Amino acid sequence: MPVLAQSKHEKFAQLIAKGVSATNAYLSAGYAKVGAAQNASRLITNDKVLARIKERQAEVAERVVSAEIRRRNWRVQVLQVNLDRMRALIEARATEYAEHPAGASGILVKGYHGATWSISPPRRTPHPSSPGRRKNDPRRIANARAAASSSSARRLEVT
Repeated sequence: MPVLAQSKHEKFAQLIAKGVSATNAYLSAGYAKVGAAQNASRLITNDKVLARIKERQAEVAERVVSAEIRRRNWRVQVLQVNLDRMRALIEARATEYAEHPAGASGILVKGYHGATWSISPPRRTPHPSSPGRRKNDPRRIANARAAASSSSARRLEVT
């Protein structure tokens, strides 16, 4: 359907197709505020205006679908590139670490500091800020004081 003859009707149809309420679209199209709700309701039931609204909504929906298809194809392409890189890395590691017991598969795990894990990962030591290892932990201070006092008492007995 071609553009509506009356510019206010066309503007109203475009705003309704965008999702604006009928009253706000009526006012934005340039109509008077008096009786806007009733006149917007009447105008939206006009056959020509209603056909133009449906046409504009179909155009918008078509553009949204094509944009989503482009976005999906882009995401698939990025994932394919990442997969190809990972496969190439696995093949490179398989040849590089072919003599290593765990490296024949090409999936060789590297430790945090670059050390290679062959069978099991190294034991983790607790982080200094983890509970029980804090500098100012009252239990730790009490235990250290008790140990210091008992060792000084032992020293006194020995001497």
